[in-house]
Amino acid sequence: MSESSSMLRLINPKPYTTVMIYDVHASESGALAILDDLYHQVCVYPDKTINWIFIVSTPEYEETDHIKVRRFPWVKKNWGYRYFFDTVMTRGLLREFKPDQVFSLQNKGISFYKKEQLVYLHLPFILTDHKFDLRTDGKKLWLYQNVIGKSIFRSLRKVNRTIVQTRWMKEALMKKAGVPDKKITILQPDISNNHIMQYTDTYENRKRLFYPATAFTYKNHMTILKALDCAQKSGFEDYEMIFTITAHENRYTQELNKFALAHGLRVTFSGQIPREQVFKMYARSILIFPSYVESFGLPLLEARLSGTYVLASDCPFSREILDGYDRADYFPETDYKCLAAKIIGVVGRG
Repeated sequence: MSESSSMLRLINPKPYTTVMIYDVHASESGALAILDDLYHQVCVYPDKTINWIFIVSTPEYEETDHIKVRRFPWVKKNWGYRYFFDTVMTRGLLREFKPDQVFSLQNKGISFYKKEQLVYLHLPFILTDHKFDLRTDGKKLWLYQNVIGKSIFRSLRKVNRTIVQTRWMKEALMKKAGVPDKKITILQPDISNNHIMQYTDTYENRKRLFYPATAFTYKNHMTILKALDCAQKSGFEDYEMIFTITAHENRYTQELNKFALAHGLRVTFSGQIPREQVFKMYARSILIFPSYVESFGLPLLEARLSGTYVLASDCPFSREILDGYDRADYFPETDYKCLAAKIIGVVGRG
């Protein structure tokens, strides 16, 4: 990534002396990856006169002379703890550290903080035109789209700047929330500090299929399973599919596991794996990415940088990230027959 994409250049900490990074939400997946990357950028930031305060939940970051870390893992227990932290604990932290600027990575600003405030918006649920169903998609996604989203929109109309990852999010934020163009900045994730490994094109690697994603219905794992079942029925059997979810996380993953077992699919439910292992997997597998609701789709960029083959849902975010990449191909998000044909085609390449 270019130096100009660095999030720190966008924050522009001078003339401030204390900057608070506020993100107790991030504990896994893409949200944690963004927070990790920002922490590593701060660690190597040359100006040591700036004090950085990281307010986080579970990440265990090292402190330095100019970096302070406050961890609140109990915030992740339930919504009640989160509400208490947002309304009570945060006030105390602001009084203690007296930051000149707050950069919130958890989608909305702090309503009672009156100085300069930046917000990183990475929730696609509140911007997508896809309508979540309370019964099939679950209460959390429905609440974000129909209740919490309204609160987030009010917040973003008040903060100094909102940062989004893609053009489609900026356009949707202007349309749905009424945030003016001049207060929205597009910034792709800076993963220059990640140890991207280069893909080696062998048959052993092409027959290994990989999908790093969390256990939400919009991640669309079932389309992969139906595609594999379709491919198997045509004689395609030499493959391994790896999901980074467990078979018994929730009702959704239980249904996935039941389908995989019933149809004799060669699927491994590995559970969450470390980021370093994810990078290794890009170097020795093909990425399949059927998700149809994403703020960015970080695995798409990481896989592109590794040089592996990518089969992605035909959505604005995937087209934007993979534009010009000759090892990318697309399929309609629920068209498992199309995906099956593309899987067979990629694995069969010599």
